[in-house]
Amino acid sequence: MTYALEWVDWGMPASCYYHSSLPALTVCSRCGRTICSSCSKPYLGLALCPDCFNTRVPRNMGFVTQVPPRYSQPVAPRMISSPPFLTVNWWIPASLFFIAAGLIVFNAIALLSPAFFLAWVGMFPWVGALGYFGFILGTVLGLVIIGGLVLYFLGFQVVAAFLIFPAAIVSLFIGGGFIAGAIIGVLASLLVIFTQRLNL
Repeated sequence: MTYALEWVDWGMPASCYYHSSLPALTVCSRCGRTICSSCSKPYLGLALCPDCFNTRVPRNMGFVTQVPPRYSQPVAPRMISSPPFLTVNWWIPASLFFIAAGLIVFNAIALLSPAFFLAWVGMFPWVGALGYFGFILGTVLGLVIIGGLVLYFLGFQVVAAFLIFPAAIVSLFIGGGFIAGAIIGVLASLLVIFTQRLNL
């Protein structure tokens, strides 16, 4: 804290009122006595001599209150927010997860149809090696994504994204929910991970 002091300049050295052997550096703001640096008592931006300081400054619990504390305005913590174009409402990833799960389960059910199975094997040859296990795999993966969606609603967004991401990739073994389900699941997972990372 800086105090404004009045410097004595009378053309000749003045001595302190209390210490005649010491030069005065300022005058008391109340009584005008010349005082040295050791006698100057700062109070509310003023320089007081010891007498004025002891008689005029209020005492609190036996201690002299020299300078009342100054409290600065609280500074709000700096928040790092994501850019506006990356701000995502909670329902967008949730809707995408639900659509991905539905497409993957529907793809698994469609594999039970012999006509669809033959057409699908023509596009994705590895589906033929799975046989009816493709239906089981697709159903399990769809349920895993639904479980991830539940975690998402419970507040574990990043955990849900890391659960749904590999499930969407593995769904490519049965055709990936007509490919769209895998793509939607992967993109929604990356969206959640990326936006949560920016908000840390």
